Amino acid sequence: MGLQEQRAAKAIEDQYLSAYQNDINTLIGQDTPITIHWDTFELDYIKFVPSVCLQRLTDALKGVCQDHLGKTAVQNQIKNIHVFCIANEGAEAKKELKLDAGVLSLTACWGGHHSVFFPDITIQNYLENKL
Repeated sequence: MGLQEQRAAKAIEDQYLSAYQNDINTLIGQDTPITIHWDTFELDYIKFVPSVCLQRLTDALKGVCQDHLGKTAVQNQIKNIHVFCIANEGAEAKKELKLDAGVLSLTACWGGHHSVFFPDITIQNYLENKL
């Protein structure tokens, strides 16, 4: 990761990540650390982390955690959240949501065309089917 990418990632962390982390922790009712794997992001995609990735994740969790059943299921089965970015080319076929061993992984091209990342309803539906 070059200096430009490091600066862009730090700016996103400083300006947005703690607020989204707090919102998600409040929705879930427990600390659920978010790890963004910045080394998987191209420079042009880093700026989309708040609006395209974290906002959609937050909106999906609002839907899942709207009642006690959903909140309890998330608390019991999601202990960490990991975000990865993949190249735009071929991303529609390679994007993935995965819940395994307490880790929710979101892998997509977070700065590409809308078909290469996940809308909130897709994340919500995935979680409701897996929890």
